[in-house]
Amino acid sequence: MSALFPLIPVKLLFIGLTVYIWTQLIRRGTVLNQPRASRFMFAFALLSVVLSVISVGKIYPYGAVTDLLIFAAATSLFMALPMRSLAGRFSGFLIIALPLLGPLTYLLHYQVVGGAMNKDSFIAVFQTTRAEAGEYLASFTSVMSIIPLLLAIALLVWIVKHNVGNERKVLPVKTATTYFLLSILMIALAPLEKGLFTYPVDVYVSYQKEMATTKERMAQFSERNIKKDYRISKEGEGEVYVVVVGESLNKHHMGVYGYELDTTPNLQRLKDEGNLFIADNSFSNYPGTMAALSHALTAANQKNNTSYTESPGIVELMNEAGFMTHWLGNQPLSNSYDMILGLIAKEAQDVQLTFDIEFHSMSHKNHQPDGVLLPLYKDILAQRDAGKNQAIFVHLMGNHTDYCERYPEAFKRYEVSAMDALYSHIFKGGLGHSRECYDNSILYNDYVVSTLIGELQNALGENGIGGLLYFADHSEDIERGVGHSSANFSYDMVESPALIWLSPAYQQIQTNQTAALRHNLSQYYPNDFIFDTVIGMTGTQMEGSHYCNSCDLFSFAYDLPAENARTMHGKLAYKPLKDASPAAITVAEH
Repeated sequence: MSALFPLIPVKLLFIGLTVYIWTQLIRRGTVLNQPRASRFMFAFALLSVVLSVISVGKIYPYGAVTDLLIFAAATSLFMALPMRSLAGRFSGFLIIALPLLGPLTYLLHYQVVGGAMNKDSFIAVFQTTRAEAGEYLASFTSVMSIIPLLLAIALLVWIVKHNVGNERKVLPVKTATTYFLLSILMIALAPLEKGLFTYPVDVYVSYQKEMATTKERMAQFSERNIKKDYRISKEGEGEVYVVVVGESLNKHHMGVYGYELDTTPNLQRLKDEGNLFIADNSFSNYPGTMAALSHALTAANQKNNTSYTESPGIVELMNEAGFMTHWLGNQPLSNSYDMILGLIAKEAQDVQLTFDIEFHSMSHKNHQPDGVLLPLYKDILAQRDAGKNQAIFVHLMGNHTDYCERYPEAFKRYEVSAMDALYSHIFKGGLGHSRECYDNSILYNDYVVSTLIGELQNALGENGIGGLLYFADHSEDIERGVGHSSANFSYDMVESPALIWLSPAYQQIQTNQTAALRHNLSQYYPNDFIFDTVIGMTGTQMEGSHYCNSCDLFSFAYDLPAENARTMHGKLAYKPLKDASPAAITVAEH
Protein backbone atom coordinates (compact mmCIF):
# COMPACT_ATOMS: atom_id res chain seq x y z
CA MET A 1 0.00 0.00 0.00
CA SER A 2 2.91 2.37 0.69
CA ALA A 3 3.66 2.46 -3.06
CA LEU A 4 0.29 4.16 -3.65
CA PHE A 5 0.93 7.17 -1.39
CA PRO A 6 3.18 9.03 -3.88
CA LEU A 7 0.24 8.98 -6.29
CA ILE A 8 -2.13 10.78 -3.93
CA PRO A 9 -0.76 14.34 -4.50
CA VAL A 10 -0.87 13.77 -8.28
CA LYS A 11 -4.42 12.51 -8.04
CA LEU A 12 -5.55 15.45 -5.90
CA LEU A 13 -3.88 17.92 -8.28
CA PHE A 14 -5.49 16.21 -11.24
CA ILE A 15 -9.00 16.36 -9.77
CA GLY A 16 -8.50 19.85 -8.36
CA LEU A 17 -7.50 21.34 -11.69
CA THR A 18 -10.39 19.61 -13.41
CA VAL A 19 -12.89 21.08 -10.93
CA TYR A 20 -11.29 24.51 -11.33
CA ILE A 21 -11.53 24.47 -15.14
CA TRP A 22 -15.18 23.44 -15.15
CA THR A 23 -16.07 26.00 -12.43
CA GLN A 24 -14.55 28.72 -14.56
CA LEU A 25 -16.20 27.52 -17.77
CA ILE A 26 -19.69 27.37 -16.24
CA ARG A 27 -19.26 30.78 -14.55
CA ARG A 28 -17.87 32.39 -17.68
CA GLY A 29 -20.60 30.77 -19.77
CA THR A 30 -23.18 32.74 -17.80
CA VAL A 31 -21.19 35.99 -18.00
CA LEU A 32 -20.60 35.59 -21.74
CA ASN A 33 -24.24 34.71 -22.34
CA GLN A 34 -23.31 31.15 -23.34
CA PRO A 35 -24.89 29.19 -20.47
CA ARG A 36 -26.45 26.59 -22.75
CA ALA A 37 -23.12 25.57 -24.24
CA SER A 38 -21.22 25.24 -20.96
CA ARG A 39 -24.01 23.42 -19.12
CA PHE A 40 -24.79 21.18 -22.06
CA MET A 41 -21.17 20.09 -22.39
CA PHE A 42 -20.80 19.62 -18.65
CA ALA A 43 -23.91 17.43 -18.56
CA PHE A 44 -22.54 15.21 -21.33
CA ALA A 45 -19.14 15.17 -19.63
CA LEU A 46 -20.82 13.71 -16.53
CA LEU A 47 -22.68 11.22 -18.72
CA SER A 48 -19.34 10.26 -20.21
CA VAL A 49 -17.99 9.54 -16.73
CA VAL A 50 -20.97 7.32 -15.93
CA LEU A 51 -20.57 5.44 -19.19
CA SER A 52 -16.85 5.00 -18.49
CA VAL A 53 -17.74 3.11 -15.34
CA ILE A 54 -20.50 1.05 -16.98
CA SER A 55 -18.60 0.22 -20.16
CA VAL A 56 -15.43 -0.90 -18.46
CA GLY A 57 -17.11 -2.52 -15.46
CA LYS A 58 -14.84 -0.87 -12.85
CA ILE A 59 -14.26 2.62 -11.44
CA TYR A 60 -11.02 4.11 -12.73
CA PRO A 61 -9.88 7.20 -10.76
CA TYR A 62 -8.06 8.82 -13.68
CA GLY A 63 -10.10 7.55 -16.60
CA ALA A 64 -13.29 9.30 -15.52
CA VAL A 65 -11.55 12.63 -14.90
CA THR A 66 -9.80 12.35 -18.27
CA ASP A 67 -13.22 12.26 -19.92
CA LEU A 68 -14.19 15.47 -18.08
CA LEU A 69 -11.04 17.18 -19.32
CA ILE A 70 -11.66 16.18 -22.95
CA PHE A 71 -15.08 17.87 -22.80
CA ALA A 72 -13.50 20.88 -21.06
CA ALA A 73 -10.97 21.31 -23.86
CA ALA A 74 -13.73 21.18 -26.48
CA THR A 75 -15.92 23.59 -24.49
CA SER A 76 -13.07 26.11 -24.20
CA LEU A 77 -12.58 26.14 -27.98
CA PHE A 78 -16.33 26.36 -28.65
CA MET A 79 -16.85 29.33 -26.32
CA ALA A 80 -13.93 31.22 -27.93
CA LEU A 81 -15.07 30.71 -31.51
CA PRO A 82 -16.84 33.53 -33.43
CA MET A 83 -20.00 32.19 -35.07
CA ARG A 84 -21.27 34.98 -37.24
CA SER A 85 -20.27 33.19 -40.46
CA LEU A 86 -21.51 29.85 -41.73
CA ALA A 87 -17.96 28.47 -41.49
CA GLY A 88 -17.78 29.56 -37.84
CA ARG A 89 -21.07 27.86 -36.98
CA PHE A 90 -20.02 24.70 -38.79
CA SER A 91 -16.67 24.66 -36.96
CA GLY A 92 -18.47 25.15 -33.65
CA PHE A 93 -20.79 22.28 -34.45
CA LEU A 94 -17.83 19.98 -35.14
CA ILE A 95 -16.00 21.03 -31.97
CA ILE A 96 -18.86 20.07 -29.68
CA ALA A 97 -19.95 17.09 -31.81
CA LEU A 98 -16.61 15.26 -31.77
CA PRO A 99 -16.43 14.62 -27.98
CA LEU A 100 -20.14 13.87 -27.98
CA LEU A 101 -19.46 10.98 -30.37
CA GLY A 102 -17.71 9.20 -27.49
CA PRO A 103 -20.73 8.53 -25.25
CA LEU A 104 -23.02 8.23 -28.28
CA THR A 105 -20.83 5.49 -29.75
CA TYR A 106 -20.99 3.54 -26.51
CA LEU A 107 -24.75 4.00 -26.30
CA LEU A 108 -25.34 2.95 -29.91
CA HIS A 109 -23.07 -0.08 -29.48
CA TYR A 110 -25.11 -1.11 -26.44
CA GLN A 111 -28.35 -0.63 -28.35
CA VAL A 112 -27.21 -2.55 -31.45
CA VAL A 113 -25.12 -5.30 -29.85
CA GLY A 114 -26.74 -5.44 -26.41
CA GLY A 115 -23.51 -5.18 -24.41
CA ALA A 116 -20.74 -2.82 -23.39
CA MET A 117 -17.86 -2.15 -25.77
CA ASN A 118 -14.82 -4.28 -24.99
CA LYS A 119 -11.47 -5.09 -26.54
CA ASP A 120 -13.02 -7.35 -29.20
CA SER A 121 -15.38 -4.54 -30.24
CA PHE A 122 -12.51 -2.19 -30.99
CA ILE A 123 -10.34 -4.85 -32.65
CA ALA A 124 -13.26 -5.62 -34.98
CA VAL A 125 -13.27 -1.93 -35.93
CA PHE A 126 -9.50 -1.92 -36.49
CA GLN A 127 -9.75 -4.97 -38.77
CA THR A 128 -12.80 -3.99 -40.81
CA THR A 129 -13.26 -1.66 -43.77
CA ARG A 130 -15.77 1.09 -44.42
CA ALA A 131 -17.90 -1.10 -46.72
CA GLU A 132 -17.95 -4.06 -44.34
CA ALA A 133 -18.78 -1.80 -41.38
CA GLY A 134 -21.59 -0.25 -43.40
CA GLU A 135 -23.07 -3.66 -44.12
CA TYR A 136 -22.93 -4.64 -40.47
CA LEU A 137 -24.64 -1.42 -39.37
CA ALA A 138 -27.24 -1.82 -42.10
CA SER A 139 -28.05 -5.31 -40.83
CA PHE A 140 -28.19 -4.52 -37.12
CA THR A 141 -29.11 -0.84 -36.83
CA SER A 142 -32.86 -0.29 -36.56
CA VAL A 143 -34.94 2.85 -36.88
CA MET A 144 -35.31 2.98 -33.09
CA SER A 145 -31.58 2.71 -32.50
CA ILE A 146 -30.75 5.86 -34.49
CA ILE A 147 -33.31 8.05 -32.71
CA PRO A 148 -30.80 9.03 -29.95
CA LEU A 149 -28.32 10.05 -32.65
CA LEU A 150 -30.91 12.19 -34.44
CA LEU A 151 -31.96 13.80 -31.15
CA ALA A 152 -28.34 14.56 -30.29
CA ILE A 153 -27.75 16.17 -33.70
CA ALA A 154 -30.89 18.27 -33.27
CA LEU A 155 -29.74 19.34 -29.81
CA LEU A 156 -26.30 20.28 -31.13
CA VAL A 157 -27.84 22.36 -33.91
CA TRP A 158 -30.06 24.09 -31.34
CA ILE A 159 -27.04 24.86 -29.11
CA VAL A 160 -25.06 26.32 -32.01
CA LYS A 161 -28.04 28.33 -33.26
CA HIS A 162 -28.61 29.88 -29.83
CA ASN A 163 -24.93 30.81 -29.52
CA VAL A 164 -25.15 33.17 -32.49
CA GLY A 165 -26.05 36.81 -31.95
CA ASN A 166 -24.81 40.24 -30.90
CA GLU A 167 -25.52 39.57 -27.22
CA ARG A 168 -23.14 36.57 -27.23
CA LYS A 169 -19.59 37.32 -26.11
CA VAL A 170 -16.68 35.00 -26.75
CA LEU A 171 -14.17 33.64 -24.30
CA PRO A 172 -10.83 35.45 -24.70
CA VAL A 173 -8.46 33.48 -26.87
CA LYS A 174 -5.74 33.64 -24.22
CA THR A 175 -8.09 32.23 -21.57
CA ALA A 176 -9.43 29.54 -23.88
CA THR A 177 -5.89 28.55 -24.85
CA THR A 178 -4.91 28.33 -21.16
CA TYR A 179 -7.85 26.03 -20.35
CA PHE A 180 -7.25 23.96 -23.47
CA LEU A 181 -3.52 23.47 -22.89
CA LEU A 182 -4.03 22.81 -19.19
CA SER A 183 -6.57 20.10 -20.04
CA ILE A 184 -4.29 18.51 -22.62
CA LEU A 185 -1.38 18.61 -20.14
CA MET A 186 -3.42 16.85 -17.49
CA ILE A 187 -4.59 14.22 -20.00
CA ALA A 188 -1.00 13.64 -21.12
CA LEU A 189 0.21 13.24 -17.53
CA ALA A 190 -2.60 10.84 -16.64
CA PRO A 191 -1.82 7.11 -16.72
CA LEU A 192 -3.26 5.55 -19.89
CA GLU A 193 -6.27 3.57 -18.70
CA LYS A 194 -9.82 2.66 -19.53
CA GLY A 195 -11.68 5.92 -19.64
CA LEU A 196 -14.36 6.37 -22.27
CA PHE A 197 -11.93 8.09 -24.65
CA THR A 198 -8.62 6.62 -23.51
CA TYR A 199 -9.78 2.98 -23.55
CA PRO A 200 -9.77 2.77 -27.40
CA VAL A 201 -6.22 4.18 -27.40
CA ASP A 202 -5.15 1.57 -24.84
CA VAL A 203 -6.70 -1.22 -26.94
CA TYR A 204 -5.15 0.10 -30.13
CA VAL A 205 -1.67 0.16 -28.60
CA SER A 206 -2.14 -3.41 -27.36
CA TYR A 207 -3.50 -4.48 -30.76
CA GLN A 208 -0.53 -2.98 -32.61
CA LYS A 209 1.91 -4.79 -30.31
CA GLU A 210 0.14 -8.08 -31.00
CA MET A 211 0.16 -7.47 -34.74
CA ALA A 212 3.86 -6.57 -34.64
CA THR A 213 4.56 -9.92 -32.99
CA THR A 214 2.56 -11.71 -35.66
CA LYS A 215 4.36 -9.84 -38.44
CA GLU A 216 7.69 -10.89 -37.00
CA ARG A 217 6.59 -14.49 -37.07
CA MET A 218 5.32 -14.06 -40.61
CA ALA A 219 8.81 -12.97 -41.57
CA GLN A 220 10.23 -16.04 -39.84
CA PHE A 221 7.87 -18.24 -41.82
CA SER A 222 8.81 -16.54 -45.07
CA GLU A 223 12.51 -16.99 -44.41
CA ARG A 224 12.01 -20.54 -43.19
CA ASN A 225 14.32 -19.94 -40.22
CA ILE A 226 11.78 -20.86 -37.56
CA LYS A 227 12.94 -23.47 -35.08
CA LYS A 228 11.45 -26.91 -35.79
CA ASP A 229 11.18 -28.69 -32.46
CA TYR A 230 9.07 -31.53 -33.82
CA ARG A 231 9.19 -34.36 -36.37
CA ILE A 232 6.31 -35.24 -38.67
CA SER A 233 5.79 -37.89 -41.33
CA LYS A 234 3.04 -39.61 -43.28
CA GLU A 235 2.91 -43.10 -44.76
CA GLY A 236 0.83 -44.01 -47.81
CA GLU A 237 0.04 -42.13 -50.98
CA GLY A 238 -2.92 -40.94 -53.01
CA GLU A 239 -5.00 -40.07 -49.94
CA VAL A 240 -7.13 -36.93 -49.97
CA TYR A 241 -8.28 -34.98 -46.91
CA VAL A 242 -10.43 -31.88 -46.90
CA VAL A 243 -10.84 -29.38 -44.05
CA VAL A 244 -13.82 -27.06 -44.51
CA VAL A 245 -13.86 -23.91 -42.39
CA GLY A 246 -17.42 -22.67 -41.99
CA GLU A 247 -18.62 -19.32 -40.70
CA SER A 248 -21.17 -18.27 -38.06
CA LEU A 249 -23.11 -21.55 -37.99
CA ASN A 250 -25.35 -22.39 -35.04
CA LYS A 251 -25.68 -26.17 -34.83
CA HIS A 252 -29.10 -25.87 -33.20
CA HIS A 253 -30.44 -24.58 -36.52
CA MET A 254 -29.25 -27.71 -38.34
CA GLY A 255 -31.67 -30.59 -38.86
CA VAL A 256 -28.81 -33.05 -38.47
CA TYR A 257 -28.42 -31.74 -34.88
CA GLY A 258 -32.13 -32.10 -34.11
CA TYR A 259 -33.52 -28.76 -35.33
CA GLU A 260 -37.25 -28.93 -36.07
CA LEU A 261 -36.83 -27.63 -39.63
CA ASP A 262 -35.23 -29.76 -42.33
CA THR A 263 -32.31 -27.41 -43.02
CA THR A 264 -29.72 -30.15 -43.67
CA PRO A 265 -31.41 -32.82 -45.83
CA ASN A 266 -28.22 -33.83 -47.68
CA LEU A 267 -26.06 -34.11 -44.58
CA GLN A 268 -28.81 -36.11 -42.91
CA ARG A 269 -28.80 -38.54 -45.83
CA LEU A 270 -25.03 -38.95 -45.56
CA LYS A 271 -25.37 -39.56 -41.84
CA ASP A 272 -28.03 -42.19 -42.45
CA GLU A 273 -25.68 -43.92 -44.90
CA GLY A 274 -23.22 -44.35 -42.02
CA ASN A 275 -20.32 -42.34 -43.44
CA LEU A 276 -20.97 -38.98 -41.77
CA PHE A 277 -20.07 -38.60 -38.10
CA ILE A 278 -21.52 -35.84 -35.94
CA ALA A 279 -19.68 -34.44 -32.90
CA ASP A 280 -22.76 -34.09 -30.72
CA ASN A 281 -21.30 -31.72 -28.14
CA SER A 282 -19.06 -29.58 -30.32
CA PHE A 283 -18.58 -25.90 -29.55
CA SER A 284 -16.29 -22.98 -30.34
CA ASN A 285 -13.35 -21.79 -28.30
CA TYR A 286 -14.28 -18.13 -28.92
CA PRO A 287 -17.17 -16.16 -30.54
CA GLY A 288 -14.95 -14.34 -33.04
CA THR A 289 -13.38 -15.47 -36.33
CA MET A 290 -9.74 -14.52 -35.86
CA ALA A 291 -9.68 -15.44 -32.18
CA ALA A 292 -11.29 -18.83 -32.84
CA LEU A 293 -9.25 -19.78 -35.91
CA SER A 294 -5.98 -18.72 -34.29
CA HIS A 295 -6.50 -21.71 -32.00
CA ALA A 296 -8.37 -24.07 -34.32
CA LEU A 297 -5.73 -24.00 -37.06
CA THR A 298 -2.60 -23.90 -34.88
CA ALA A 299 -1.25 -26.00 -32.03
CA ALA A 300 -2.44 -23.39 -29.51
CA ASN A 301 -5.50 -24.42 -27.50
CA GLN A 302 -7.24 -23.84 -24.21
CA LYS A 303 -5.51 -26.87 -22.72
CA ASN A 304 -1.88 -25.96 -23.31
CA ASN A 305 -2.24 -22.18 -22.87
CA THR A 306 0.37 -21.49 -25.57
CA SER A 307 0.28 -18.45 -27.84
CA TYR A 308 -0.72 -18.95 -31.46
CA THR A 309 2.22 -16.75 -32.46
CA GLU A 310 4.55 -19.42 -31.05
CA SER A 311 2.68 -22.44 -32.43
CA PRO A 312 2.96 -24.17 -35.82
CA GLY A 313 0.01 -23.94 -38.20
CA ILE A 314 -1.77 -26.98 -39.60
CA VAL A 315 -1.01 -26.11 -43.25
CA GLU A 316 2.69 -25.86 -42.45
CA LEU A 317 2.61 -29.32 -40.86
CA MET A 318 0.80 -30.86 -43.83
CA ASN A 319 3.49 -29.41 -46.10
CA GLU A 320 6.24 -30.97 -44.03
CA ALA A 321 4.42 -34.31 -43.93
CA GLY A 322 4.62 -34.43 -47.75
CA PHE A 323 1.06 -33.36 -48.62
CA MET A 324 0.26 -31.18 -51.60
CA THR A 325 -1.66 -28.38 -49.87
CA HIS A 326 -4.41 -26.18 -51.33
CA TRP A 327 -6.34 -23.25 -49.85
CA LEU A 328 -9.64 -22.29 -51.52
CA GLY A 329 -11.25 -19.23 -50.02
CA ASN A 330 -14.46 -17.29 -50.48
CA GLN A 331 -13.34 -14.90 -47.75
CA PRO A 332 -10.56 -12.32 -48.12
CA LEU A 333 -7.02 -12.84 -46.87
CA SER A 334 -5.40 -9.55 -47.85
CA ASN A 335 -6.81 -7.73 -44.85
CA SER A 336 -5.54 -10.50 -42.59
CA TYR A 337 -2.23 -11.31 -44.23
CA ASP A 338 -0.41 -9.87 -41.23
CA MET A 339 -2.78 -11.74 -38.93
CA ILE A 340 -3.11 -15.38 -38.10
CA LEU A 341 -5.50 -16.51 -40.86
CA GLY A 342 -3.32 -15.13 -43.63
CA LEU A 343 -0.28 -16.54 -41.84
CA ILE A 344 -1.74 -20.05 -41.97
CA ALA A 345 -3.56 -19.95 -45.31
CA LYS A 346 -0.76 -18.54 -47.40
CA GLU A 347 1.50 -21.38 -46.28
CA ALA A 348 -0.46 -23.55 -48.75
CA GLN A 349 1.37 -24.44 -51.96
CA ASP A 350 -1.71 -23.49 -53.96
CA VAL A 351 -3.89 -20.54 -52.87
CA GLN A 352 -7.01 -19.62 -54.84
CA LEU A 353 -9.37 -16.88 -53.66
CA THR A 354 -12.71 -16.04 -55.24
CA PHE A 355 -13.07 -12.93 -53.11
CA ASP A 356 -10.27 -10.70 -51.83
CA ILE A 357 -9.64 -7.03 -51.14
CA GLU A 358 -7.03 -7.00 -53.86
CA PHE A 359 -9.74 -7.29 -56.50
CA HIS A 360 -12.94 -6.41 -54.66
CA SER A 361 -14.34 -3.49 -52.70
CA MET A 362 -14.66 -5.68 -49.60
CA SER A 363 -18.44 -5.47 -49.73
CA HIS A 364 -19.89 -8.87 -48.89
CA LYS A 365 -22.79 -8.03 -51.21
CA ASN A 366 -20.39 -7.99 -54.16
CA HIS A 367 -19.27 -11.58 -54.10
CA GLN A 368 -20.95 -14.79 -55.10
CA PRO A 369 -22.34 -17.51 -52.80
CA ASP A 370 -19.99 -20.30 -51.72
CA GLY A 371 -20.89 -22.46 -54.71
CA VAL A 372 -18.36 -20.40 -56.67
CA LEU A 373 -15.66 -22.54 -55.02
CA LEU A 374 -17.01 -25.84 -56.34
CA PRO A 375 -15.48 -25.67 -59.88
CA LEU A 376 -12.07 -24.88 -58.38
CA TYR A 377 -12.44 -27.77 -55.98
CA LYS A 378 -13.43 -30.16 -58.76
CA ASP A 379 -10.39 -29.13 -60.80
CA ILE A 380 -8.05 -29.86 -57.90
CA LEU A 381 -9.54 -33.31 -57.45
CA ALA A 382 -9.44 -34.02 -61.19
CA GLN A 383 -5.82 -32.91 -61.58
CA ARG A 384 -4.41 -34.43 -58.41
CA ASP A 385 -1.32 -36.59 -58.51
CA ALA A 386 -2.38 -40.12 -57.56
CA GLY A 387 1.06 -40.75 -56.08
CA LYS A 388 0.89 -37.81 -53.70
CA ASN A 389 -1.29 -37.13 -50.67
CA GLN A 390 -3.53 -34.05 -50.85
CA ALA A 391 -4.76 -31.68 -48.13
CA ILE A 392 -7.42 -29.23 -49.30
CA PHE A 393 -8.60 -26.39 -47.07
CA VAL A 394 -11.87 -24.71 -48.06
CA HIS A 395 -12.83 -21.44 -46.35
CA LEU A 396 -16.52 -20.60 -46.77
CA MET A 397 -18.43 -17.37 -46.26
CA GLY A 398 -21.03 -19.72 -44.81
CA ASN A 399 -23.66 -18.02 -42.67
CA HIS A 400 -22.06 -14.61 -42.21
CA THR A 401 -24.37 -11.62 -41.95
CA ASP A 402 -26.16 -10.37 -44.04
CA TYR A 403 -27.79 -13.84 -43.94
CA CYS A 404 -30.13 -13.00 -46.81
CA GLU A 405 -27.10 -12.48 -49.09
CA ARG A 406 -25.56 -15.89 -48.43
CA TYR A 407 -27.64 -18.04 -50.81
CA PRO A 408 -29.13 -18.02 -54.32
CA GLU A 409 -32.81 -17.39 -54.87
CA ALA A 410 -33.43 -21.12 -55.43
CA PHE A 411 -32.72 -21.79 -51.74
CA LYS A 412 -35.21 -19.26 -50.43
CA ARG A 413 -37.45 -21.82 -48.74
CA TYR A 414 -38.41 -19.88 -45.60
CA GLU A 415 -40.20 -16.54 -46.05
CA VAL A 416 -40.66 -13.64 -43.61
CA SER A 417 -44.21 -12.38 -43.18
CA ALA A 418 -44.94 -8.75 -44.07
CA MET A 419 -45.69 -7.76 -40.45
CA ASP A 420 -42.52 -9.44 -39.16
CA ALA A 421 -40.51 -7.70 -41.87
CA LEU A 422 -41.91 -4.29 -40.86
CA TYR A 423 -41.23 -4.98 -37.18
CA SER A 424 -37.70 -6.10 -37.98
CA HIS A 425 -36.87 -2.93 -39.92
CA ILE A 426 -38.20 -0.68 -37.16
CA PHE A 427 -36.84 -2.44 -34.09
CA LYS A 428 -34.14 -4.92 -35.21
CA GLY A 429 -32.39 -3.36 -38.20
CA GLY A 430 -33.89 -5.30 -41.10
CA LEU A 431 -34.01 -8.87 -42.40
CA GLY A 432 -30.24 -9.28 -42.66
CA HIS A 433 -30.19 -11.28 -39.45
CA SER A 434 -33.67 -12.81 -39.51
CA ARG A 435 -34.26 -16.42 -38.51
CA GLU A 436 -35.78 -17.22 -41.91
CA CYS A 437 -32.81 -15.91 -43.89
CA TYR A 438 -30.46 -17.69 -41.50
CA ASP A 439 -32.23 -21.01 -42.01
CA ASN A 440 -32.12 -20.50 -45.78
CA SER A 441 -28.37 -19.89 -45.56
CA ILE A 442 -27.99 -23.17 -43.65
CA LEU A 443 -30.01 -24.98 -46.31
CA TYR A 444 -27.57 -23.66 -48.91
CA ASN A 445 -24.56 -24.47 -46.72
CA ASP A 446 -25.89 -28.04 -46.55
CA TYR A 447 -25.85 -28.15 -50.35
CA VAL A 448 -22.28 -26.79 -50.57
CA VAL A 449 -20.79 -29.06 -47.90
CA SER A 450 -22.60 -32.16 -49.15
CA THR A 451 -21.40 -31.38 -52.70
CA LEU A 452 -17.83 -31.11 -51.43
CA ILE A 453 -18.28 -34.54 -49.87
CA GLY A 454 -19.91 -35.95 -53.01
CA GLU A 455 -17.11 -34.73 -55.27
CA LEU A 456 -14.51 -36.18 -52.90
CA GLN A 457 -16.36 -39.50 -52.82
CA ASN A 458 -16.45 -39.61 -56.64
CA ALA A 459 -12.76 -38.75 -56.90
CA LEU A 460 -11.73 -41.44 -54.42
CA GLY A 461 -13.90 -44.14 -55.92
CA GLU A 462 -14.55 -47.38 -54.06
CA ASN A 463 -11.00 -47.95 -52.86
CA GLY A 464 -9.75 -44.43 -52.22
CA ILE A 465 -8.77 -43.36 -48.74
CA GLY A 466 -9.78 -39.93 -47.55
CA GLY A 467 -12.05 -37.83 -45.40
CA LEU A 468 -13.59 -34.42 -44.89
CA LEU A 469 -13.84 -32.45 -41.65
CA TYR A 470 -16.23 -29.51 -41.44
CA PHE A 471 -16.34 -27.08 -38.53
CA ALA A 472 -17.49 -23.50 -38.02
CA ASP A 473 -15.36 -20.79 -36.46
CA HIS A 474 -18.18 -19.79 -34.12
CA SER A 475 -21.96 -19.65 -33.88
CA GLU A 476 -24.59 -16.89 -33.87
CA ASP A 477 -27.17 -15.79 -31.30
CA ILE A 478 -30.22 -16.01 -33.54
CA GLU A 479 -32.74 -15.92 -30.70
CA ARG A 480 -31.74 -12.39 -29.65
CA GLY A 481 -30.59 -11.35 -33.12
CA VAL A 482 -27.29 -9.94 -31.87
CA GLY A 483 -24.75 -11.89 -33.94
CA HIS A 484 -21.66 -13.06 -32.09
CA SER A 485 -20.04 -10.14 -30.25
CA SER A 486 -18.23 -11.13 -27.06
CA ALA A 487 -19.35 -7.77 -25.67
CA ASN A 488 -22.80 -9.35 -25.33
CA PHE A 489 -21.73 -12.96 -24.87
CA SER A 490 -24.22 -15.81 -24.80
CA TYR A 491 -23.59 -19.54 -25.11
CA ASP A 492 -25.54 -19.50 -28.37
CA MET A 493 -22.52 -17.73 -29.89
CA VAL A 494 -20.27 -20.77 -29.37
CA GLU A 495 -22.72 -23.57 -30.25
CA SER A 496 -20.91 -24.45 -33.49
CA PRO A 497 -20.94 -27.81 -35.32
CA ALA A 498 -18.22 -30.32 -36.21
CA LEU A 499 -18.88 -33.01 -38.84
CA ILE A 500 -16.58 -35.67 -40.28
CA TRP A 501 -17.11 -37.76 -43.42
CA LEU A 502 -14.88 -40.79 -44.00
CA SER A 503 -14.68 -42.87 -47.17
CA PRO A 504 -15.70 -46.54 -46.84
CA ALA A 505 -12.12 -47.59 -47.66
CA TYR A 506 -10.78 -45.36 -44.88
CA GLN A 507 -13.13 -46.98 -42.38
CA GLN A 508 -12.10 -50.47 -43.48
CA ILE A 509 -8.34 -49.81 -43.37
CA GLN A 510 -8.03 -47.26 -40.57
CA THR A 511 -10.14 -49.28 -38.17
CA ASN A 512 -8.46 -48.00 -35.01
CA GLN A 513 -8.96 -44.32 -35.86
CA THR A 514 -12.54 -44.93 -36.97
CA ALA A 515 -13.38 -46.83 -33.79
CA ALA A 516 -11.85 -44.06 -31.67
CA LEU A 517 -13.89 -41.44 -33.54
CA ARG A 518 -17.13 -43.33 -32.95
CA HIS A 519 -16.21 -43.69 -29.29
CA ASN A 520 -15.54 -39.96 -28.84
CA LEU A 521 -18.49 -38.43 -30.72
CA SER A 522 -20.58 -37.83 -27.59
CA GLN A 523 -17.76 -36.12 -25.69
CA TYR A 524 -17.34 -32.37 -25.38
CA TYR A 525 -15.35 -31.13 -28.35
CA PRO A 526 -14.12 -27.51 -28.71
CA ASN A 527 -12.90 -26.39 -32.10
CA ASP A 528 -9.47 -25.45 -30.77
CA PHE A 529 -8.83 -29.21 -30.98
CA ILE A 530 -9.24 -29.18 -34.79
CA PHE A 531 -5.45 -28.98 -35.25
CA ASP A 532 -4.88 -32.27 -33.41
CA THR A 533 -7.93 -33.93 -34.98
CA VAL A 534 -6.67 -33.18 -38.51
CA ILE A 535 -3.36 -34.80 -37.61
CA GLY A 536 -5.24 -37.84 -36.35
CA MET A 537 -7.66 -38.02 -39.29
CA THR A 538 -4.87 -37.88 -41.88
CA GLY A 539 -2.87 -40.60 -40.11
CA THR A 540 0.08 -38.25 -39.80
CA GLN A 541 2.72 -39.22 -37.25
CA MET A 542 3.99 -36.32 -35.18
CA GLU A 543 6.59 -36.35 -32.45
CA GLY A 544 7.02 -33.35 -30.18
CA SER A 545 5.13 -31.27 -27.67
CA HIS A 546 2.79 -29.61 -30.21
CA TYR A 547 0.56 -32.63 -30.83
CA CYS A 548 -1.99 -33.46 -28.11
CA ASN A 549 -3.44 -36.97 -28.41
CA SER A 550 -6.01 -36.22 -25.70
CA CYS A 551 -7.29 -33.46 -28.04
CA ASP A 552 -7.58 -35.76 -31.07
CA LEU A 553 -11.02 -37.23 -31.81
CA PHE A 554 -9.31 -40.04 -33.72
CA SER A 555 -7.46 -41.19 -30.60
CA PHE A 556 -8.72 -43.37 -27.75
CA ALA A 557 -6.70 -41.06 -25.49
CA TYR A 558 -9.16 -38.22 -26.18
CA ASP A 559 -10.38 -36.78 -22.90
CA LEU A 560 -12.35 -33.67 -22.05
CA PRO A 561 -14.73 -34.15 -19.11
CA ALA A 562 -17.60 -31.70 -18.72
CA GLU A 563 -15.93 -29.88 -15.82
CA ASN A 564 -12.91 -29.10 -18.03
CA ALA A 565 -14.84 -27.93 -21.12
CA ARG A 566 -14.16 -24.22 -21.51
CA THR A 567 -14.67 -21.40 -23.99
CA MET A 568 -13.60 -17.74 -24.31
CA HIS A 569 -10.00 -19.00 -24.53
CA GLY A 570 -10.35 -20.89 -21.28
CA LYS A 571 -11.85 -18.03 -19.27
CA LEU A 572 -15.39 -19.41 -19.12
CA ALA A 573 -16.85 -22.85 -18.40
CA TYR A 574 -18.84 -24.17 -21.36
CA LYS A 575 -22.53 -24.78 -20.67
CA PRO A 576 -24.37 -26.54 -23.52
CA LEU A 577 -27.76 -25.06 -24.32
CA LYS A 578 -29.13 -28.47 -25.26
CA ASP A 579 -28.10 -32.08 -24.89
CA ALA A 580 -27.34 -32.79 -28.55
CA SER A 581 -26.65 -36.49 -28.11
CA PRO A 582 -28.73 -38.86 -30.26
CA ALA A 583 -30.28 -40.39 -27.16
CA ALA A 584 -31.57 -37.03 -25.99
CA ILE A 585 -32.99 -36.23 -29.42
CA THR A 586 -34.75 -39.60 -29.54
CA VAL A 587 -36.28 -39.02 -26.10
CA ALA A 588 -37.42 -35.54 -27.13
CA GLU A 589 -39.09 -36.90 -30.24
CA HIS A 590 -41.11 -39.38 -28.22
